Amino acid sequence: MISNPKRHSRRWHTGLLLLTCLLLPLLSRSQKPAEPAAAQGQTRLVLAFYYAWYSPSSFGPGLTPFTPATTYFSSDSGTIQRHVNEAKSAGIDGFVQSWYGPETTNNQTEPNFQTLLNVASAVGFKAAVDFETASPFFGSNDDRINALRTLLSTHAQHPAYLRVDGKPVIFFWANWILSPADWVVIRNTVDPDRNSIWIAEGGDTTYLDAFDGLHLYNIAWSGNPAGTAATWAANTRAAAQTYGGYKYWVATAMPGWDASLIGSSTAPRDRANGDFYRSTFGGAAASVPDMLIITSFNEWVEGSQIEPSVEYGNFYLQLTAELSSAYKSGSIAAPPPPTLPPPPPTADPNATATATLPPAATVTPGPSPTPTQTATPPPSPTPLASPTAQPDGRILYTVQSGDTLINLAAQYDVSLENLYAWNNLLPNSLLSVGQTLIIGYTVLPDGSTPLAGFPDARVKPDGTIVHIVGSGDTLLLIAATYELTLEELYEISGLAEGALLQLGQELVVGQRPQPATIGGSSEDPELGLSVIEVTVIASPTAEPEPTATPSPTPTNSPEPTAVPTQQIAAVASEASLVETAVPTPIPADPIQQTSNLLWLLIGAVAVLLVASAILVVVARRG
Repeated sequence: MISNPKRHSRRWHTGLLLLTCLLLPLLSRSQKPAEPAAAQGQTRLVLAFYYAWYSPSSFGPGLTPFTPATTYFSSDSGTIQRHVNEAKSAGIDGFVQSWYGPETTNNQTEPNFQTLLNVASAVGFKAAVDFETASPFFGSNDDRINALRTLLSTHAQHPAYLRVDGKPVIFFWANWILSPADWVVIRNTVDPDRNSIWIAEGGDTTYLDAFDGLHLYNIAWSGNPAGTAATWAANTRAAAQTYGGYKYWVATAMPGWDASLIGSSTAPRDRANGDFYRSTFGGAAASVPDMLIITSFNEWVEGSQIEPSVEYGNFYLQLTAELSSAYKSGSIAAPPPPTLPPPPPTADPNATATATLPPAATVTPGPSPTPTQTATPPPSPTPLASPTAQPDGRILYTVQSGDTLINLAAQYDVSLENLYAWNNLLPNSLLSVGQTLIIGYTVLPDGSTPLAGFPDARVKPDGTIVHIVGSGDTLLLIAATYELTLEELYEISGLAEGALLQLGQELVVGQRPQPATIGGSSEDPELGLSVIEVTVIASPTAEPEPTATPSPTPTNSPEPTAVPTQQIAAVASEASLVETAVPTPIPADPIQQTSNLLWLLIGAVAVLLVASAILVVVARRG
């Protein structure tokens, strides 16, 4: 019988087709799917302008239109910790703090910003600088260049510094005192490769030749905040066609405004029981911003604060939480303009910038809504009695008349033994007025940090919480202090039952969550979420654990709000932490993938060879 070669060919092709259909799904599974490109901008971050230059004498009649619920020193790290806690609870993701530059003499903004970064780092909060172009420490553009270089090489490298699209973000106040051409020179000198994001203040788009985006600090002059936000958002986006690159739009929300005490050219804007805030927040959200910023968390002189006050209590923090949540979920709507009389006609402060730089000796820095208004008076110096955090972690105090070591220990809640040890003093040592003492640490010499609420506890750099055994300590007492059973304490500390304690011994009692994200660079491009991944050994629950490192708190400052260490995962756009550890996906090994694919191909070839042999045999028999 003569076989038909065409029939054999059809059988061969049919076999190959069947084998291909079987093998394609297997081959496709071995290929890693392409990941979508991250969206630029559109972070859904909610930020707030923050000011760190206050003392109790900064507030009161004739100084501020409203009064904080508790007056404070901005240099107190306990106060900064409280502010971060309050902001985070309201859905705020980070502070943008006014910064006069790296000078530390008579400049609270530098050491206070360092403290803010350290506090923020412990809880996944973020911080960025609002660069005060008219700082009294800047006598020339060379000074500004040096300050910006220092900022980018130091603070901007901190894990808590705000990043968007992988780059540190710098806001600028009063950039309009220099010409756009001046800023091109400064930018090309400081950051020629555009490795950071610079956000200018105002609506003059010609500044976008040097800057990457715009924000409007004050919109209280507008009778239609939503319309104003939409207009300037469109102007900013359109400028990208002129100057190239992506241009970021940062929309502003405000609860109100009253800077009448400093002679502001913008008339006061009544808060209208929160309606003005709702209107500006909704209008900002409707402009589809890359970031949304609140003016302000605590600008008390200009009456734009949302920090708890005597007059409003926590109302504006609670309203912020509602509005932030709605904005991040995409459910917020732009309401109509508030039903209240508009302020007297005020020229749009964002259309042009005509101010010129005054002589360095006469500069009066501070946020203000227009280039032509009287700027906020410089903050009054912190009294010598205010403890000041240093970049190296020490908290320094200048001795005043009548001070004694016993009084200082009681006032700042530290032990006499620590005061002696930190300052190389003896019990009979005499103090002198003007003497500088170490009264605490935000970061101890070994890299650990004190744990607020637990004076004998320290947090190691890896997050391990240890208790320093003191006189009178017992295992039962230590366990009760950190809300542990004896069995749990034995397991966590690694001690055997009945073990003896020694003075100064470090006893492990828990593990603090460690931040695992940096700014916006790891934000979810769709939801703007940042997740902290941690592993918890155990954590004290008898008292809430703070959200940041503490410092001795003056008697006129409130105790910091705390967050339990049991909360082991954080989402930056949520107002609270979630008690669920987030598993870390294990990336596929590319070598193993290649090996698997090679064996799969060898197997396929073998199958094809066997099939060919079978077909040949069948053909011959046919």
